[in-house]
Amino acid sequence: MAAVDLVAEFPQPAGAARWAEVMARFAARLGAQGRRVVLVTSGGTKVPLEARPVRFLDNFSSGRRGAGSAEAFLAAGYGVLFLYRARSAFPFAHRFPPQTWLSVLRPSGQAPSGLLSLEAEEKALPGFAAALQSYQEAEAAGTFLAIEFTTLADYLHLLQAAAQALNPLGSSAMFYLAAAVSDFYVPASEMPEHKIQSSGGPLQGKFQLEDLVHHPEKEGIEPLALTEEQLLFCLGLVTAKTG
Repeated sequence: MAAVDLVAEFPQPAGAARWAEVMARFAARLGAQGRRVVLVTSGGTKVPLEARPVRFLDNFSSGRRGAGSAEAFLAAGYGVLFLYRARSAFPFAHRFPPQTWLSVLRPSGQAPSGLLSLEAEEKALPGFAAALQSYQEAEAAGTFLAIEFTTLADYLHLLQAAAQALNPLGSSAMFYLAAAVSDFYVPASEMPEHKIQSSGGPLQGKFQLEDLVHHPEKEGIEPLALTEEQLLFCLGLVTAKTG
């Protein structure tokens, strides 16, 4: 597999450097406590088809497996770095959609100034109190850090930064990669600058999407993570950066 220039193919998204510092501090603090730390990735990535994107290839994933796994790791005493797709399932909250709250929560009468008091029947939100307590305990202990991604570029840069942050922890670090990552991307050199016009013909004619799985090398869209070696590409970047 030819080496991929991460910066050239996937320019660093805004905020990535700041999140890298946050992850490094999170990992260092928990490592100093002797706590095991796991990176959990969750949800799907989105790949732009234009440099100024209007259209995307989107890998759908609800993120429920990643969110539930993060809860289990926290219960087992791990620190959890949760890298997840924006608007996908979030630990402890995913079992209680907002529309449920609107139906069952009610103001409980007069409350002290500046406070909002709500009540609900326990059977209407089974497990809600326990989930709320577990989340708030993790927040108070500083054992949970959640960071959003949307695009494949976001994911790869944040994954690289997370790997670098966890690298000093050695065997106390774990990677649990449950995200639904795109198998393909459009190289920067092949990407049109502006919106692909429908007057230019069908989208299949430009990207041959139906044939990508069988003939990716012919279409100007590079395969990503098709082998174990490629899957470990981002983790290998840690060696290049810190070795």
